[in-house]
Amino acid sequence: MRAFNSVIIIAGIVFLAISSGTGKGSVFAEGIEARFQSKEKLVYSVYFNGIPSGYIEWEYLGRQVVGGITADVLSVNSDTNIFNLLDLDSKEKVFLDIKTSLPIKVERDIVFFGKKEIIEETYDQEKGQIKIKRGSSKDPEDILSQDTPIHNILELLYFFPQDVALEAGKWMTFNFPTQKIRIKMVKERVLKMNGVRHDTYFLIGRGAKKFSLWLDKEKRMPLRLEFISMAGKVTVVRKPVSPAGGES
Repeated sequence: MRAFNSVIIIAGIVFLAISSGTGKGSVFAEGIEARFQSKEKLVYSVYFNGIPSGYIEWEYLGRQVVGGITADVLSVNSDTNIFNLLDLDSKEKVFLDIKTSLPIKVERDIVFFGKKEIIEETYDQEKGQIKIKRGSSKDPEDILSQDTPIHNILELLYFFPQDVALEAGKWMTFNFPTQKIRIKMVKERVLKMNGVRHDTYFLIGRGAKKFSLWLDKEKRMPLRLEFISMAGKVTVVRKPVSPAGGES
């Protein structure tokens, strides 16, 4: 359980879940695969108080039928070492319903300070339940209940739905397996990265943790994420694209 909580802290990967809370789900205007923009992988660098501390790497794996539902399958690998605060190596698969883009299943293979843990989350959007099974647990699974639609951090932060209206100053509430999150778009802002200016939406979130998020206006892909705690600031930044079209 401690490893699961630490994944939440590290990169904003798991401490939030955001998507439209006004309906039964949200449909991306553009498919998941298309949002990779012909790149094999999407890579993000992780910093702690400005010091390079690891990476997060996304890859699109295609489609697969899960429990009778066709899903887009993505892998996300992360390797982060923040002094004595966090030593985490995780490999995850995320399965998203191709029609609603809501999570169907998340598989996690985590090594936390040398201790391995296997976690599987299964989402039942009809019943409003999440089943959590831990390979190292004596109990076969835990069952959580939540209002629908239920979201997962991975689907939102890295593939923000394009059809959610972002109105400056308006708070929205979203459902996560263990909490509800509020988020608002503060304003449109120019973000300068590696000498390049990007037009972005600047958002803030409030829940168990506070965060700031910069989304590219065109694709709504995250360019920068910041999480500030008493220990310091964790920053996740999209790696620049090389002239050949891949991540540099």
